[in-house]
Amino acid sequence: MAGVTVTLLGGFSAAVDGEPVPEKAWRLKKARELVKLLALAPDHRLHREQVMDVLWRDRGPAAAANNLHQAVHVARRALDAGAIELRDEVLFLDADADVDRFEAAAAHARGAGTAAAYRAALSVYGGELLPENRYDDWAIDRRERLAGLAAELERELAALGPAEGPRGLPADASSFVGRERELAMLRSLLEHTRLLTLSGTGGAGKTRLALELARGAEPSYAGGVALVELAAVSEPQLLPDAVAAAFDVRAMPGRTLVDAIVDVVAPRPLLLVLDNCEHLLGASAALAATLLRAAPVLTVLATSREPLRIPGEVVFRVPSLDIPDPDHPGTPDELLRYEAVRLFVDRAAAAAPGFALDEENTADVARICFRLDGLPLALELAAGRLGALGPAAVAERLDDRFRLLGSGSDAAPTRQQTLAATLQWSHDLLEPDERTLFRRLAVFAGGFGLAAVEEVCAGDGLAEQELADLLARLVEKSLVVADEGRERRYRLLETVRLYARDRLREAGETDALAGRHARWALALAERERGAPRLDREAANLRAAFDALAGDDVLRFCVALAPFWLRRIELEEATRRFAVALDAAPEPTALRADALLAAAAIDFRAGSIPRGNALAEEAHDVARGLDDRHAEWRALQFLGELKLAVDEPPDAERWLERGVELARRERFPAAEAIGVYSLGVARWVGDDLAAAEELIEASLDRFREVESSQERISSPVNVAETRTSTPGGALRVVFEDTLQPFAEISCEAAIGYVLVNLATIARTGGDLARARALLQEGLARFERLGDERGLATFLVRSAYQELAEGSLARARACLERALELRRRLSDRRGVGIALVGLGLVDTTAGEFESAARHLAEAREIFSRAGDRWGFVSALWRTADLALARGDLDAAGAALQEALAVVRETRRERWIAHTVARIGEIAALRDGAKAPLSPGKGAPDITPAAPSIEGGTT
Repeated sequence: MAGVTVTLLGGFSAAVDGEPVPEKAWRLKKARELVKLLALAPDHRLHREQVMDVLWRDRGPAAAANNLHQAVHVARRALDAGAIELRDEVLFLDADADVDRFEAAAAHARGAGTAAAYRAALSVYGGELLPENRYDDWAIDRRERLAGLAAELERELAALGPAEGPRGLPADASSFVGRERELAMLRSLLEHTRLLTLSGTGGAGKTRLALELARGAEPSYAGGVALVELAAVSEPQLLPDAVAAAFDVRAMPGRTLVDAIVDVVAPRPLLLVLDNCEHLLGASAALAATLLRAAPVLTVLATSREPLRIPGEVVFRVPSLDIPDPDHPGTPDELLRYEAVRLFVDRAAAAAPGFALDEENTADVARICFRLDGLPLALELAAGRLGALGPAAVAERLDDRFRLLGSGSDAAPTRQQTLAATLQWSHDLLEPDERTLFRRLAVFAGGFGLAAVEEVCAGDGLAEQELADLLARLVEKSLVVADEGRERRYRLLETVRLYARDRLREAGETDALAGRHARWALALAERERGAPRLDREAANLRAAFDALAGDDVLRFCVALAPFWLRRIELEEATRRFAVALDAAPEPTALRADALLAAAAIDFRAGSIPRGNALAEEAHDVARGLDDRHAEWRALQFLGELKLAVDEPPDAERWLERGVELARRERFPAAEAIGVYSLGVARWVGDDLAAAEELIEASLDRFREVESSQERISSPVNVAETRTSTPGGALRVVFEDTLQPFAEISCEAAIGYVLVNLATIARTGGDLARARALLQEGLARFERLGDERGLATFLVRSAYQELAEGSLARARACLERALELRRRLSDRRGVGIALVGLGLVDTTAGEFESAARHLAEAREIFSRAGDRWGFVSALWRTADLALARGDLDAAGAALQEALAVVRETRRERWIAHTVARIGEIAALRDGAKAPLSPGKGAPDITPAAPSIEGGTT
């Protein structure tokens, strides 16, 4: 529920989540009076009869009850639907009222006995209670009690006499924005520890957060709060003088200044704030330890870019403000949920009066906050530029942020007047070996592990065995962020990384480190071959391309092809392959591999003609090199491409040549795959008997080589069936897909062949055999621990359950598959599972859930440029619109699908989409009734199917 606050002292007002409720929201005066009554009542609750007796005593019971009902309705609309509840004839108001806060603050002040606590309590008393209700009997007694309490507090405060002790905290020069979560955690920590250190990157807002924390805690310390600003203290021996000055104390002859400070702080509860300890770390730690031992009721709150490291210290690392995703900034209201945005907008409005967040500048503001890592200092400096530059101009110039943000407030400490000065302050405090590692870490993008640091950054003055300790020291000094997780990962904030990159360039190490980093990335990609573990290195992999050349770029592209396919990052893959192939035109075995990998990318994207040309060139190169295995791979791929565009005769010609070559050269696993693909070709050509015979034969061949260690390409996937709707219309259902260019074991291949054979059995109407084949495939996947295979089984089982009429079991299978594929970072598999859930939900009449699933699927496929997946999602979107009776939306989805599928030249998909558009036209003419919602599961019937998925 929204946070509702009610103000009664000085006059009535209300706010919801900090936004004032406008006067016009109170359409009934008695609705406002109802809120006042409940806010003043004990525990904010009153029996409805009591309310009616006060507000409508001149009305009969029925009229009073009706008026109460209307008042409650208006009040809920003004505040929040859950602000007022009626349970067992009792009305409850869920709100924070200032009268309650005043009485609680008064009680705390009397308990604490400090002037600060009394002043805090009196600040809550905003004046006479409800002056507009001065003559209403129900407010008189409470008004007098509250006024009397305020007068008593004034007298008690005066009796405390002039304030003694430290000078206190400086006034705020600007508003404090955000950090509600951190403040709540810190208040709790401060209550239970005597030394709390706020550490973090320069510019993270440690000082401001500490001051805000201290202001809130001040009433709890009878001795007050003392602030000692250490930034201007240059020598450790001057530290006691700075602390003594905060208490206005001098040493007596024969005693040290520290003794004099102890005499002041020891007798009373006091909060000492030591700000910016990092350059005086040893002296700060020694003095804090001395004071804490000598003064048992002293609490120390320190800020430092690294911990003090003394017993009892609790360290709180101050994070950056939360930031939005610049690719999905959302509406202005949504963007203002992020603390970084709220701070930037607040400071921008001060620098450029009239500035406001709107639809036009949301993307630029989101980009600024993201690029500046949510660092408060950087955001404030950037906001200060809006007096001369617009948000777009600031966002465009952040690559040169140290020049752009080169000056700030003259009132700020020198180290905080520019972004570069803030980071230089931290850099200058590093030891020489720490500086070396710090600048070398700039070569990483996104994040890195310790092993990568040891491989890339060691040498030339840094021993590998020293790097773990050096990295830990940089984490402690708040220049490196350590992310929690099963495997510890590290990263530099982007602003810090750019500063370190400049230091790397000054040291003349940029090219050498970039080369080491690129070689590490290439070795990693070739070792992992697309495994989900590579996902966390995505930014590093992209960065490595800039330092590779010649054949190394081709090797890198080939190694990354499975990675790009799993993540459906097709546009980047196409671009990278084009550049790499142009740069290395020589007809080598590596080029043949790269041509087939690039063809697999085009296949996935639906760019079949270009993929076909690349595969044919790969075949020519392989033949020219007399590389028989590469030649077979090209023949197999060309056959599968023809299957994808529904040309089974051409497919069979290529596949038969591949099988003949495999037999001749004694490639048994290749022969098994080829025979299997020929079976799929027969299935695509509607020859079900021949298809099953060939696929059964391929199973026999796979079983003969299942103990082989040879890795083979994943079997082409039977991915499409047709369903009939209750109205008799046909629907193509794109069920699932495997990843082309993925390599699997011969043993695992048997599992995939089994589940594909199950699909063929199901489309032939033999549901019992289909289920048995699925279970056999499942047993194999479980034995191998093949999670990708298990996900495939679950999706196929979902369509089996649909065919048998069980929507609930179908949904359960798809939900398990979705969860598994999300964990495997299989984006395309996620999209296909979401499309399946959309189909199930539509069939069940659960239209809102279907719309959510299909919208997410369309987003995945659209962003990736995956035409097959996108069209399948649009087909199901049209089904949903038809089930809702929205012919316009159905027609729009199909027209969009037609525009996309025409680019693929996949004739049967084009024909199916055109037929669906014709169906819509017929429905407009009243020739047919639209699909009725919730009519049950579709009937899976044999039809001309096709394939999509595993290739070489």
